Amino acid sequence: MTTARIALFSIDHALTDQQTAFELWAGEFAAEYADEVAARCPEIEPTWLRVADRACADRVEYFTLLRARYGLDRSVDHLHADYRRRLAELVPHRPEVTAALTDLQEAGWALGAFTGGERATQIRKLHTAQLDHLVDAVITTGDSDLCPRADLMRKAVEDLRAVPHADVWMVSDFATDVIGAQTAGLGSIWISHGRTLAPDDPQPDRVCETLVEAARWLAAARPM
Repeated sequence: MTTARIALFSIDHALTDQQTAFELWAGEFAAEYADEVAARCPEIEPTWLRVADRACADRVEYFTLLRARYGLDRSVDHLHADYRRRLAELVPHRPEVTAALTDLQEAGWALGAFTGGERATQIRKLHTAQLDHLVDAVITTGDSDLCPRADLMRKAVEDLRAVPHADVWMVSDFATDVIGAQTAGLGSIWISHGRTLAPDDPQPDRVCETLVEAARWLAAARPM
């Protein structure tokens, strides 16, 4: 079966609430390691964990920094693996998102999810958020050697069996995904969460404040 209308969503930058999950994880991490570091290091503060998260380029750098600062015994790989597992368990279920995506699917849209993360972890996030039953295809870098965001999007469109000149939109709060969509020739919706774009930022085709607003716009403003 071919598809005429496709909405693609980044798992980490649209479908799941990573910020809430991280806040919960930071509190748990600080409590878990409090006794281990108490005698020799500064107290682990969730606030510092958030600041360090914004300062680091990736998770390897982040957990290398945490391990050195607090003198943790576990390896960086172990800390990172625990983080991936627990974050996937902490993403909240947002009923309003489930409802909006259900309405979009019922309006005739095929829904795809893409991510540069580890496939098993990302699938678990969708399950925890109660969205896995709504997603028709999940494309990750683990599925192939495709790494650029535009290539992931093209692969998702291919897997969803798009007809020629299908109406395909990417939805994300990540500027790189806007660039990827433009490179792949797709429409782009940037989720602002109340932020504003600078003139030199990549300019999406549409700005919506939330994923729910984006899904409702697609369902209502782009009929068959």
